[in-house]
Amino acid sequence: MGIVVLIFMVLGLLHQSPIKWLNLGGFGQKPAVVSFIGIGLLLMGLWNAVWFGLRHLTMFWGLASVVSGMFMVVTAFVILADSNSQFSTNLIVKKIAALISPLLTLWFLGLATSALLYGVTIIQLNLGLPIIG
Repeated sequence: MGIVVLIFMVLGLLHQSPIKWLNLGGFGQKPAVVSFIGIGLLLMGLWNAVWFGLRHLTMFWGLASVVSGMFMVVTAFVILADSNSQFSTNLIVKKIAALISPLLTLWFLGLATSALLYGVTIIQLNLGLPIIG
């Protein structure tokens, strides 16, 4: 499941990237793609934080899941509030995105750090190297 979570973290970061050669370009502006990334990031973030994280709070990876899940959920609401999303007119999505926007850079840095942690750990696991926790 860690690979799926990492994939959605990276998709969320690429969608929101201000760097032109890193973002998804025109492909990332299609309503179906934006909604897929937003809903996928939301579901994976909730799974990460609530399903796995809260059940393993005494372990490093439980705490990491809660924190990274929070970053994923916040980023998902930003993506779902995007004008190209099918959910951009939803009042709840708009209000949550407005609450998030003052600390937007912090949320994206947190998501990037979480993606880096997950990516490095998955590589270490596949190489048979020891991991954190």
